Amino acid sequence: MVVASNTSALLDETGTARVPSIVVVDPRFDAYAPLAASARMGRIDLHLRSAGAAALKLADRIDVDAWLISSELDDMSGEDFVGLLQARRGDAKVALVSEWPVGSRQQALAEQAAREAGVDVVLSTPITVSDLEQLLGLPVEERRRRFASNGRSWAAVPVSVGAAMVAIAVLMIG
Repeated sequence: MVVASNTSALLDETGTARVPSIVVVDPRFDAYAPLAASARMGRIDLHLRSAGAAALKLADRIDVDAWLISSELDDMSGEDFVGLLQARRGDAKVALVSEWPVGSRQQALAEQAAREAGVDVVLSTPITVSDLEQLLGLPVEERRRRFASNGRSWAAVPVSVGAAMVAIAVLMIG
């Protein structure tokens, strides 16, 4: 997978590196536990949405660096969401999240359909920070600096991650 560098989009007004903003649009929040752990450590800002309409509303409020989109959402297909997202995505990278095993025929078909829909790459769960590094096209030195712990406390978890963690706990208990 070769992705062009997007390092300038991950700088704030002063030229200082900022934490990448990642939006996951998938009703299966539990599949993103490694990313939630990275968000708790302050390595990424993670926003979880189960429906395309809610994710589009979020896109109007925040700058997104990468979208991780499931093939099936609560209110539409992933491909339909990618189509709606095209006008709003700007420089953000878009990945379709496949449930098929890497190397399978179904995975190859998913990749072909995703490319036709305008997706940058197809990923399989579990998705890690390393996958995000590659998706964002960061050079190795920038990856180490940006995704290293930046001193934010675990209490500075974005509200959307906290809400997702509560939702996961409710699902596990129920």
